[in-house]
Amino acid sequence: MRFSVKRFLIGAVLGVALTAVVVPATSIAASASTTPVMYAAHLDGWRGYVKPSNVFFGNGGAPYLTNLTWTSWKGTSAWGTGKLWTQKPGCAPSYKCAYYARWAGVSMTNIRWHGSQRYYARMAVEFYNAGAWRWAAGWLKYPFAGATVPFWVFPATFPYL
Repeated sequence: MRFSVKRFLIGAVLGVALTAVVVPATSIAASASTTPVMYAAHLDGWRGYVKPSNVFFGNGGAPYLTNLTWTSWKGTSAWGTGKLWTQKPGCAPSYKCAYYARWAGVSMTNIRWHGSQRYYARMAVEFYNAGAWRWAAGWLKYPFAGATVPFWVFPATFPYL
């Protein structure tokens, strides 16, 4: 068998071309599964969102976040700002109560795994109320024993997220 420069060069070019195709595809697949998500942003349990524009915490007068713009969404934390919509505490019945918007900052931290998907397990919401900046921090967890769908659970203090 004779050595052919032409065959050698064709083989080398094909080898480099195949490597260029296979390696980026592997990198993309790996980064897609390692990008953390936010679960339950729309009260939908294990459905994951990357940079959601809205987050809902409950029904019937529950606060919610809109117009979220995320300035960072990294492997360990995320930060965004938007509007926190709340009703006046004590207003009843809630379907007759108006909502009021205020600026809010949202911090996502504490990475955990659900199957092969990384997710943010802790959410902290910064907002201005009664002349002071406040933080409300909650966790994505099962709201009661035997539950199979997680929700964002916050302390039972204003703004009752």
